[in-house]
Amino acid sequence: MYHGVDFSGAAKPADDIWLASAAPTADGLRVEACRSAATAFDASGRDRSVVLGSLRDWLADADGPVGLDVSFGLPRPLLPVVDDWRASLDWFADAFADRDAREMQTALKERARESDADGVELKRVTDRPTGASSPYSFITRYQTLHGIRDVLAPLVRERHVAVAPMAPGDPPLCEIYPASTLRALGLPDEKYKGGTHEGERARRATIVDGLREWGVELDDATATTLVEEGGGDALDAVVGTVAVARAVEREFDTNPDRYDPLEGYIYV
Repeated sequence: MYHGVDFSGAAKPADDIWLASAAPTADGLRVEACRSAATAFDASGRDRSVVLGSLRDWLADADGPVGLDVSFGLPRPLLPVVDDWRASLDWFADAFADRDAREMQTALKERARESDADGVELKRVTDRPTGASSPYSFITRYQTLHGIRDVLAPLVRERHVAVAPMAPGDPPLCEIYPASTLRALGLPDEKYKGGTHEGERARRATIVDGLREWGVELDDATATTLVEEGGGDALDAVVGTVAVARAVEREFDTNPDRYDPLEGYIYV
């Protein structure tokens, strides 16, 4: 089974985190489930710590590779001298153990100013080619803080997950960015999230049709959910399973032009 997770660092993220699971087929994928964390973990209205704890348990027990839509690291100029990617996660978790997302962002901007890098909102080597934002921009700061500190770092520290390509093993967890996968498939990659306006809904419907053409089997109820869920989170979770399938097909190979082993790698 291949899994895709659309992540959120919101204070009550149960309705914003979505998990999709798909079985590989001869022609592509068959989506078996697509649920919010509220449904999957019976966590509606629960606080972030409870929901993310349930997500950690789910990731540790996953029965196949998982794509997680959150930055797995920081730009190299912001990092202290560390031996490897695992050590960078430990540093991050310790450095921001008691900080909120705004405090983290301020601290990282200051580290950028003190470095030799050009700018204060730096991107990783993997971010620019895939169109991803800086891991600590105002768009991503909550995701990055809670994704690394509260989900990824504890799982990696306790060796509960393997992570491609930095900490290989089977089945691996890998970083994804659904918008970049949509772009690679020639499908709309913007203005499909965040609302129920007819234009956004029409783009989600176009994406669903395109996924079906690619080889994603969806029952009608799931297809309706992907179109009607205005945040685009359900859709992104399913696109995440496609990113995982594409990574599996390439045996989780990396493009050396956009991979720094201390920063992480986005699979498209």
